[in-house]
Amino acid sequence: MTYGIIDIGSNTIRLNIYKIKGESFELLLSKKEAAGLVQYVKKEKMSDEGIHRLADCLTRFKEMMDLLHLDGYAAFATASLRNINNSKEVIEAIWSLCQIRIDLLSGAQEGRISFHGAIHGLHYDSGIYVDTGGGSSEIILYDQKQIGFVTSLPVGSLNLFNKYVSNIIPSKSEIKMIQDRLLKELRACDQKKSILRCDDLAVTGGSMRAIRSLLVEMKWIKDDVYELDACMSKNLIKTLQNDIGQTIHLFLKVKPDRVHTMFTGLLIIDAIARYTKAKRIQVSTNGVREGYLMEKILGE
Repeated sequence: MTYGIIDIGSNTIRLNIYKIKGESFELLLSKKEAAGLVQYVKKEKMSDEGIHRLADCLTRFKEMMDLLHLDGYAAFATASLRNINNSKEVIEAIWSLCQIRIDLLSGAQEGRISFHGAIHGLHYDSGIYVDTGGGSSEIILYDQKQIGFVTSLPVGSLNLFNKYVSNIIPSKSEIKMIQDRLLKELRACDQKKSILRCDDLAVTGGSMRAIRSLLVEMKWIKDDVYELDACMSKNLIKTLQNDIGQTIHLFLKVKPDRVHTMFTGLLIIDAIARYTKAKRIQVSTNGVREGYLMEKILGE
């Protein structure tokens, strides 16, 4: 059986097509569009232009899936629609425009499903798992690969960029404002001020994968390395600040569609690593799309 999963994020909309055999699956094709849906949100409501931007993208994905004669597909949304006041109207409009039903995930659902998708590839039995997106960041504290604590921060690489950054790369003062905001959010969710502590941090999401690719390009790590020293994020921030022109060139070479959000994504990962006092960071290649397929489609 072949099945399509559409992930509607604040920054990108991605279609993954999987081949399913029994309880196992493999990725056959992945396609994304940098829709930047958060750009169409004004006064906490998505505009008609944003709705049509989303509908156009989903229509193209649907036409592709029809050509490939898939056995089925599903679409879900995260912070892109969760953080607006007219999410119900948007979902109804999308059904009317392109007959695609959108499953809107809460922050807790997103974190749990993402963890489920990544769990089999985690190196550490206990630690903290993080899924960074464009509009939110989900954090899970787990022990013996069992979820113990889940929280969702209303900050992601794209909404931080839109709120605090005036150019492509944030200035020192903008970096300080972003770091202060991240620390405030982490303190607010860590009610006992001691829950979010670990040696081992596993991180998934486009920002983390882009940063790993950047480290490979800079020859800080080898191409087959997916485990990093946690202090590397702090050192990378300092290095990227030294030559803004060179940093933009590197971003364009590694991930041109993330040139404006890679630095803010790095700041999120660094802030979490520092707050949790992590020593190691594993880059997880699986996440919410695989977890959604496993839970919602395969029924695991």
